[in-house]
Amino acid sequence: MKPFLRSLLLCLIVVSPAVSPTVAAAHEYYAPGFTVIHPWADATEPDAKSAPIYFKLESVQGKDRLLKASTPYAESVEFRTDDGKAGKPLKSIDFAPADAIDFGKGKPHMLLKGLKRPLEWGRSYEMTMVFEKAGPLQVMVSIGAH
Repeated sequence: MKPFLRSLLLCLIVVSPAVSPTVAAAHEYYAPGFTVIHPWADATEPDAKSAPIYFKLESVQGKDRLLKASTPYAESVEFRTDDGKAGKPLKSIDFAPADAIDFGKGKPHMLLKGLKRPLEWGRSYEMTMVFEKAGPLQVMVSIGAH
């Protein structure tokens, strides 16, 4: 291979991930009227039966409601008021316009119930979130990277 082509190819391999729009937006999921930012969870112990899932909403332009969620890695997904043992189940998670809405630790969030396998640090797991107005949204839940 000619030295120029070899240098060009090496440059493209090194630079392309840095400028790739897929990499830049890997944890942003766009729905009509809002953006889901970085769904995440902590890694779980091998015998864990549940795991909370956290996320943020940005650019919320109108009212909507998270009605349900599902993943092949758990039997069900519940919505909870907070992380503590007193955290009560919710039928849905409502939201309205704001600059940013945090569904993080100690706040309303999703809870995977009946985990089928442990959530491993550094992995990502698929999930479908279903909103009343925006409809279904496929996301990837990142484990340990928050």
